[in-house]
Amino acid sequence: MIKFFRSIRKDLMEKNKTGKYLKYAFGEIVLVMIGILLALQVNNWNENRKNRATLSGYTESLIKDLKQDTIILNEQIHFALSDNEILQNLIERLSSPKANEDTLIKIVRNELPSLFKTFRPLNVNTLLAMQSNGTLEYFDETTYDYLIDLQTVQTLRSSIIKTQINDHNLKFQEMMSKYSIGEFKVLSGPLTEKAWSNLDPDDLYRSVESFIASRKWMNDKGNINRELIMAATEKVLNQLIEIQNYK
Repeated sequence: MIKFFRSIRKDLMEKNKTGKYLKYAFGEIVLVMIGILLALQVNNWNENRKNRATLSGYTESLIKDLKQDTIILNEQIHFALSDNEILQNLIERLSSPKANEDTLIKIVRNELPSLFKTFRPLNVNTLLAMQSNGTLEYFDETTYDYLIDLQTVQTLRSSIIKTQINDHNLKFQEMMSKYSIGEFKVLSGPLTEKAWSNLDPDDLYRSVESFIASRKWMNDKGNINRELIMAATEKVLNQLIEIQNYK
């Protein structure tokens, strides 16, 4: 093809057909430019196709992560609600006019809830990977903004939940340093009964009140933050599912 164009140019120049040569030269430039544009277009098409494939894979991974997060959050929310029902029952019994030292000791030794769910990290690896390699910017503006908002909510609210759990854990350790409660009882027998009969009931009451208040606060405030994470998660999840269905 190149030899063909060269032969045409040579023939025109030899025959001194300057006007036709200039027209031909201009036409050749146009053809070259068209070729370049077509090549760029094909290259862009290939790049876009690769980007769409990459984005589709990440989108599926994100959907999987977010669905798992909703399961985790729901479990933690329902555990906190159930735990609060137990605490409310204990509060009512200890606040009853009939409550006495035996009521308090019985609750501490056998009924005071000791185990609680620690914070389970959310599935953020896919989102962080997309952010680090620039894939996040392949999304449309609305979806991109949703994802950035989700990341902000996850970071802030998760940090608050962890702080709340750590604060209650300090109360729990303080309680455990004085009294064996729930699943952490290891001793029994006459010595144990003697220890419980000789304790300071006022100190036990204050410790129990502080423990219950701290635990209820952890559950209540923790669920507020979990609900906020859940709302942001479901918002992004619905958006991503809609995008996948549209494709």
